Parts: sequence; structure tokens; C-alpha cells
Amino acid sequence: MKTREPMGSTAGSFAAGGNSFFQSYKRIILFCVVGVAGAIVDYGARSALLAFGVDPAVSRGISFVLGSSVAYSLNSRFTFTGDRSVKEKGRAALTYTFCFAVVIAVDAFIRSLLDLGGMTVAAAWIGSQAAATSVNFLLQKYYVFQGS
Repeated sequence: MKTREPMGSTAGSFAAGGNSFFQSYKRIILFCVVGVAGAIVDYGARSALLAFGVDPAVSRGISFVLGSSVAYSLNSRFTFTGDRSVKEKGRAALTYTFCFAVVIAVDAFIRSLLDLGGMTVAAAWIGSQAAATSVNFLLQKYYVFQGS
């Protein structure tokens, strides 16, 4: 079975000396595409749960777990070329637990701060997603997928 080389390797670069800027840019683009897929699952799940009368904080937590599961699966295969080992999954679980706390706290903070009528939940979702995505990218790049 052919193994894939990490995106940051010199073998995968265009120039002999490597092209880390291009590789980093490509990784960010892939992370964003994967993030959109996870966000669709996340927001769709939250909308469905809210429609069934689930509390906004609880629905945000459940939807985050679902969207994050999709994002980890796709990022480990395409963005960071992870090995999906027990150690990597443990680091991912810690990362997502931390991001879970970020998303719940920011969502609650925005909902308490803003009163936009029917748009309050959407604004809180966008704000909490942006905060968690930023933290998540850094933790995945430097902690979960070490050396990738």
C-alpha cells in the first residue's frame, strides 16, 4: 500500500528547497473546505434540534460534537494526513473537548449580549464557530497532527 507524504514534506514541494508558504496556504484551504462540511452538519443538527424544542445550549453542544466528528475524520485523511492512532485520537479528543468549552461559552456569551430577535441564535452560532475554528486549527496543526 502506498503511503502519502505529509503536505509539509520537501518531496511534495515544488522547489528543491521546499515551498512552505504554498503548503501552508493549501492546508488552510483544505481545512476551510473540511470546515464547511463540518459546519453544514453542525448547523443542520442544531437547527433540527432547536425545531424539536431542545435547549439552545444543549443543541449547540450536540451539534458541535457531530460537526467536529465529521471534521476530524476528513482532516485526518486530507488536511493533515494523520495516522488515526490511539494517541492521535486522544489528542483530538482533548482538542475537541477544549474547543467544545470555547464554543459553548462564546455561544452563551453572544446570546446574552445580543438581542437580534430571530437572528440571535444564528449570530451566536457564527461567532462561536469562528472562535472554535481558530483555536481548533492551531491545536490540530501543532498538537493533534504533530509533525504533519
